[in-house]
Amino acid sequence: MVSHADIDALVAELKPVRRIKPGQGLALVVAAAGLVTLAVILKYGARADIVAGAPHPMVVIRGGMLVLLGTATALAATAAARPAVRQGQDGWLWALAAAALLPLTAIILYFYHVATGAPFEADAFDFRYAPWCLELGLSGALVLGGVLTAWLRRGAPIALDRAGWLVGIASGSFGAFAYSLHCPSNSIFYVGIFYTAVVAISAVMARLVVPRLIRW
Repeated sequence: MVSHADIDALVAELKPVRRIKPGQGLALVVAAAGLVTLAVILKYGARADIVAGAPHPMVVIRGGMLVLLGTATALAATAAARPAVRQGQDGWLWALAAAALLPLTAIILYFYHVATGAPFEADAFDFRYAPWCLELGLSGALVLGGVLTAWLRRGAPIALDRAGWLVGIASGSFGAFAYSLHCPSNSIFYVGIFYTAVVAISAVMARLVVPRLIRW
């Protein structure tokens, strides 16, 4: 039996904790993504068509997909800081499915050209910027992953593996978006391979590392 004195001692040690709000975490991640994007633009410059106010359609499509995926997964990740039986944040799966259309389109177009003998565009396989894409995209993802992980450590996530995937996808998406405003390529094959690689590598690395850091 626990005595009243023991209960009083336990109660005396309790401290009020401010309720964590996922909206604040999302705002923090978006602000960090904005700073990473600004840093890339200031150091390497934005594409000429963006500066001119007439971005190439591919820039709009890939950028929109990355922001949509990053926002949806970041929202689900920040919500994971509050334990619940069911998080109720599954909209990111639809965003992931939408983003998967880019690499899927690249695959379909490639086999279409091969099957029909139709010529590829001149810059279809110009991958000279790939190292920059991977380096800058993953560097940005590392920064954003740190911000998201620090936020999760403030809470009490219970689905640790799921949280790791979400952190990685969100970070990789925003990291790739930051580079996309500088990236000179308009090729769907480039986007399908290297932008997908940034998100995928970030997701796998976060899945391996983040759960260990947010375990409580």
